[in-house]
Amino acid sequence: MSMPQGGERPGAPPRTVEDRHRENGLNLLRRLTTLIRLGRAYQIENQVVQRQLEDFLGIIAPMLAETGEVVLVFIDSDFYLNGIRIPVKASTVKFHEGMMHEFEQRKIAGIKLVPGIKLEELNAFVALFLKPDVFQGTGLLEACVAHGCDHILPAVHATTESPDSGGESGTMTPMEKMSLIYAGLSSSRSANDLELSDPSAGLGVVPSGAAGSSESPRGAAPKSFSQAMVGARSLLTTTTLQGGLEMRHAKRVVQPLVDGAFAKEPVVVGLTTLGRHDEYTYAHAVNVTLVAVTMGHYLQMDRRALADLGAAALLHDVGKAAVANEIKNRLEDFTEEERAAAARHPLEGAKLLAESTALNATTLRCMRVAMEHHANADGSGYPALPPRWRVSMLARLVAVADCFVSLQTHRSERGAEITPSGALGMMLGPLSAKFDPALLWALVQTVGFYPPGQLVELDDGSIAIVLAPNIEDLARPHVHLITGPKRMALETSEAVELRPIPRGMSVLRALKAEDYAEISVRPEAA
Repeated sequence: MSMPQGGERPGAPPRTVEDRHRENGLNLLRRLTTLIRLGRAYQIENQVVQRQLEDFLGIIAPMLAETGEVVLVFIDSDFYLNGIRIPVKASTVKFHEGMMHEFEQRKIAGIKLVPGIKLEELNAFVALFLKPDVFQGTGLLEACVAHGCDHILPAVHATTESPDSGGESGTMTPMEKMSLIYAGLSSSRSANDLELSDPSAGLGVVPSGAAGSSESPRGAAPKSFSQAMVGARSLLTTTTLQGGLEMRHAKRVVQPLVDGAFAKEPVVVGLTTLGRHDEYTYAHAVNVTLVAVTMGHYLQMDRRALADLGAAALLHDVGKAAVANEIKNRLEDFTEEERAAAARHPLEGAKLLAESTALNATTLRCMRVAMEHHANADGSGYPALPPRWRVSMLARLVAVADCFVSLQTHRSERGAEITPSGALGMMLGPLSAKFDPALLWALVQTVGFYPPGQLVELDDGSIAIVLAPNIEDLARPHVHLITGPKRMALETSEAVELRPIPRGMSVLRALKAEDYAEISVRPEAA
C-alpha cells in the first residue's frame, strides 16, 4: 500500500510545511555532521565518503523540488531551515553544537543550495569546507565560486528579516535596535558597511571582518554566549528536568563563560533573543551566568569555584518550571494566586534539583542558590528564612547579577526602556541597600561605569556605543562611534572605534532610553 506524501501514515493528520521543515532540518544536521566526520577520516574519493555524498544529495533533492532552495543558517544560537527554526532535542543537541562549531570556525552563518547541484560540485564544496585553516568567511565564498560551486555556497552572514519587511524588526524598541547594531559591528567595519547582498532571499553575504573577530574588545557578543544558549536549551527543557539532569552537563555549558571571564571578554547582556517565553528563560539564565561568573573572577575565585558558581547561576530559576502553568499574566497584572505561585519558585527549584540530580557538594550549592537568590538578610524577600539564617555568598552574588540582568530585559514596557547605565544606576542607588557593597564593586568592575551596549555622548558631540570597559580607567571605555562630532554622519573611511576613549576626551553623559529614538538605526544591520 502506498504511503501519502512525506511518509505520513493513513488516517494521521497531515503534517504542515513547518513540521516537514523541522524534520528535514534535523535530518540535514545529522547528515552534515556525519559527512564532516567521515571527510576528516578518509579522502574525499573514498567510497564511504562518496556514498555519504550521494545520500546527502538524495535527501536534498525532494527538499529542493518542494521549496526551490535549501537555506540552513545559524542565527542567535538557533538553526533555521528556510526560515523555520529547527528544534533542539536532547537526542540532537550534539548535532546542533557540532554544526554551530563548524560554522563558527569558518566564520560563516550557514549554507545555501539551489536546484541543479551535482555530485562533482558537492565534492568540490566539501573539499574546501574541510580546510577551515585555509578558507574562512568571504575567502571560502570566493574559493567556492572559483571552483564552480554555483549551486551550493556558504552564507557569510544571514538574517531572518529583509530590509523592507514588515516583521518584528519594524516594531523594535530603540533599545532592541541598538542591541542589534552592537551584535553586528566589528573592528574593521562601519555601520554603513552592514549590507545584505540578497535581502529578498533573507540570506546575504557581507565583507570579511564579520562579527566575531578575534580582536579584543570585540564588536560582537562572544560566541560563548551562543554556545551557552544551545546548552541551556538542552539542560533546562521540561523533559530534561523531569528525566534527570547531570551537574557535569551544567558545568560543560558554563565552561566557555568561565574561559571568557579569564580572557576578559566583554559582558554584554543579550537583548535580542527575548521573543518567546522559552527564549527569555534561556537567555536570562545565560545572561545571569555571564555576569555572575565575571563578577566571581574579579573576586578572585578560582576556576573550580567559578564552575560551581556558573552552574548555580544557570540553574537559579529552574523552579519557575514547576509554577509556570499557574501564571498567565505579566508581573504588573499578577493576581494574588499568581504572586504566591511566583514566590514559591525558589523552594520548588531547590526541590527539583534535589530530585533530579545526584546529591554532591555542587548540587547542594546549586540548591542553596536556587532557594536563596530572592531572600534577604533582613528577613524580607522570599521564601521567608528562619532567624539567623545566613544567605550563602554564591546566592548573594547571583542575586546581584540576576537583578542587573532583570532590570534591562524584563518583558514589560518598563523593562524595554531601561538602559544598561540606567540598570547600573538603580543598583548603586535606590536598590543598593539590598546588596553587599563588595558585590556591587565586583559588578562595576565587570561592566564598568558605562556597561557594554550603552549609548553615550562624548564631549565633542559624538555618539558611541560602549563595547567593553577599560580596566585601567572605567571612565574611558572602549567604544564604537555611531556618529561623528555634533552628531554628523561618519565617512566610511573614518576610524569608528576608540580603544579606549583617548585621554583628553571624555563621556559627557550616558543617553537615556528616550534619547535612543533620535539615533538613526537600521535593524537589518545585524
